[in-house]
Amino acid sequence: MEKRQRINNLLGKLNDDDRSTLSCLLIKAGYAVKIGKEKVGSKGKIAYYVEYWEETEE
Repeated sequence: MEKRQRINNLLGKLNDDDRSTLSCLLIKAGYAVKIGKEKVGSKGKIAYYVEYWEETEE
């Protein structure tokens, strides 16, 4: 079973380049990575996040 960890962009401090760099570092460390976005609140605000996990071979 894989346990996914999420790095949220709470204060809007991570821009697109920062998320890409962070993802690249996680991939080099051996993690599977997903950059995602989700709607937050009723005003249609978008929150971005970087999700990472270790893939297990079965």
